[in-house]
Amino acid sequence: MRVVSILGVIALACLWPAAAQGCTGVNFKTGRPQSVRVIYKTKVSHPDRYFAEATHDPKSGRPLIIYYRRYATAPGIFRSFVARHECCHHSIERAGGRSGDEIAANCCALRGMSKSARAAVGRYIKSRGVNSNVMFAYSGMGDDFWSRTAGRCPGLAR
Repeated sequence: MRVVSILGVIALACLWPAAAQGCTGVNFKTGRPQSVRVIYKTKVSHPDRYFAEATHDPKSGRPLIIYYRRYATAPGIFRSFVARHECCHHSIERAGGRSGDEIAANCCALRGMSKSARAAVGRYIKSRGVNSNVMFAYSGMGDDFWSRTAGRCPGLAR
């Protein structure tokens, strides 16, 4: 009975961080888990074309997710993916991984989405040339980004 309870808690922990609400990161000053603060700067364009970013408050160390103008103009299904993706950056860091791994954050975010939602995210990334790893647009960058995502999590990114 206890093993079943522990497995249930582990399963819940894997699914919970996917949503923006309830997202937990690590305070970089204290090293302790802390809820992520969400900031909307949707009237501001990020200089590197980001939809959003997972970062930390420089003074307090609190984990943050900041949403920018491109996020506000994206369709709802992609905004859901972005919220999950940014939360995943904090979850990966909290688990001791490299928080800046864009493809790992993609795979983590896709885990909590339905098959049709994942397909819609892939179509949007390819059609809009979305690529979190580059600052400047180039032809085929969305296809490249989605291909690398599919390579790392093939069961999720089809």
